[in-house]
Amino acid sequence: MSHLGKQANALLDLMFPQVCVSCHHRIPDQKVWLCGCCYDNLSYLPEQHCPKCGIPLEGEECFNCYENSFVFSQAVSVFLYETSAKAMVHSLKYEGLWTISDWFANQMFRVLLQGKTPQGVDVVTAVPLHRVRRRERGYNQSDLIAKALASRMGKPFTDKALVRTSYTTSQTLLDRRERRKNLVGAFKAAKTGIKGRSFLLIDDVFTTGTTVNEASKVLLNEGARDVFVMTACHGL
Repeated sequence: MSHLGKQANALLDLMFPQVCVSCHHRIPDQKVWLCGCCYDNLSYLPEQHCPKCGIPLEGEECFNCYENSFVFSQAVSVFLYETSAKAMVHSLKYEGLWTISDWFANQMFRVLLQGKTPQGVDVVTAVPLHRVRRRERGYNQSDLIAKALASRMGKPFTDKALVRTSYTTSQTLLDRRERRKNLVGAFKAAKTGIKGRSFLLIDDVFTTGTTVNEASKVLLNEGARDVFVMTACHGL
């Protein structure tokens, strides 16, 4: 970098200092979103988790699978949705820090390389946003993660497999019953490119699993061979 470029970067850093997205303390590296302390506080999904839905387990039985009829083959997450990871998801979704999606994709690919999800995925897709919400936000954060992950996997990515047909209420403040009711009929599938193919469905956060399950139902009803789910974070 030229001397003039270094001066420009220094001036930008002075005018718009980079801060940790979690604790909001200033950090020197513009390519990093967390300070060292908050990075160390990232909570990874524990080894003891449900092999079906990925929820952390204290015993042998999974109440989440017991209360829900999941149609996807498996769901895997990287982080627990708390503290630093939660702050990064929030910054990606609502503050326009798009490049965080690439970091999440790297972390998800690392898990894939550890063999924690089945092989044989044909195509990568993401849970879609309704066109109105996408226009409001300007992008779909799950699309960004999925596209970056597909590139690392050497698999095709499509944002055409699913369409969100209903502008649903945010799932954040809804209970389990309300979440399921909120998403009934919310998705429809493309008429081509689905039958006989195995999908890796990407979303940012797995909470109860209602969203990814409804999306998986639509793909399977349209003839998908399998649907595997992967999220950056697990919220339960």
